[in-house]
This record gives sequence, C-alpha cells and structure tokens, in this order.
Amino acid sequence: MKLFQYIKYFFYIAVNWGLRIGLFTIYSEVKGEKKYKINSTSFNNLSDFNIKGDQLKHGTEYMPVSYFTIEEILSRLPNELKKGIFLDIGCGKGRAMCVAAHFGFTNLQGIDFAKEMIDAAEINLKKTKELFPGMQYELSWSDVSNLVIEKNVSTIFLFNPFNQKVMEMLIEKINDSLLKFPRPIYVLYASPQYIELFYQQGFDVLFRVKKFNYLEAVILKKE
Repeated sequence: MKLFQYIKYFFYIAVNWGLRIGLFTIYSEVKGEKKYKINSTSFNNLSDFNIKGDQLKHGTEYMPVSYFTIEEILSRLPNELKKGIFLDIGCGKGRAMCVAAHFGFTNLQGIDFAKEMIDAAEINLKKTKELFPGMQYELSWSDVSNLVIEKNVSTIFLFNPFNQKVMEMLIEKINDSLLKFPRPIYVLYASPQYIELFYQQGFDVLFRVKKFNYLEAVILKKE
C-alpha cells in the first residue's frame, strides 16, 4: 500500500512540476516517513472529503509540506518558542505537527476542515506521542472562521492552505491575538503565495529557503 502511495505521488509531482522535483520529493518522502514513523504521503482533492463549514471554495487540494522544507524552517527557530504552542492551520494528516514534536515542541494544535484529514492526523500524532510521552496535542475539525488564536501560541504553520480572502481573515485573527496578548509570534509559511499580505501588516522575513524554484518557505515575525 505504501509503495503504491509513493508511486502515485511521484507521478503526480513529476507530471505537474517536473522529473527533477519528482525524484527529489519522493526521495524526501520515503526518507521522512521512515524517520518520523508516520503515514502522510498523498494528494487529494477536497471534494472527496467531509468538509466542516462553508469554505470549500476557498481551500486548496491536500498535499503535505516537503520534509526538506519543514525541517529547514524548524531548525532555524529559537528554542524559547518551543515553550509555546505550535499551531498548524490546515494541518492535513499532521505531518508538520509530528515533525515539530521531534524538534522540541511539546504543545501542538492543529485545525483542518476535512474530517478525514483530522482522523489521519490523530493516528499519526498518537504514534508520535509514543515517542514523546510528554507531548500534548489537540486537533480541531473546524474552519478558520471559528479559530481563536490563544495567548500561548508562539508559532503558526501554514502550507498555502487557502486563498487570499481567508488568508486576510487569518492575518486579522493573528493581529487581534497580538493586540490582546502582546508577544513575539512567528509564522512559518510554506509555498508563500500571499506573503505580500503579511508584509502589509508589518511582518518581517527572518529566513527564506527555496529549492528548484518550487520548494519555498519563509519564517515571518511580528512583535
């Protein structure tokens, strides 16, 4: 079953973004899934899922963030952030949350509007908790309109989860949280299609990684 997932995923990437990226991606997938002991490799159309809320038209298809990308940005974060909550918005099968646990985060939250993704994330996070018994996690089957960013959230992860309209709503929620609970907050934004929206709200880029002109992520900060 896993081999079939890898083959299917490789051809999807290679057809859409080229053979070179396909080969690199599938190498990273096989290596990463084995390293973190989870099952998160796939691509899916959102129309296949049981969706909470009315924002299906604003979402994007499910693909997991590249292991290369998430490892690169997590490795650049200051240790003090790991005392706070790692919040994954559009968490999918929980890959970024599981990897964040390996990088020292002990309090993880994920939100996704697809029930099937939340169920898969639960399985993966249970496996990760076996490795890190002190880790706490919470998953929410909901959409961003119902999201409340708690005062202890220090790090937010996004992998291009939705369109500009919803991203604007999210940034407003981040700003509201910062106004209510002033603190440094970091946004890890993979495939940063709407990065200009963050610039407009006073976020600065602390780090950027880009490979093959496709695998891209930034670390943004606002105080």
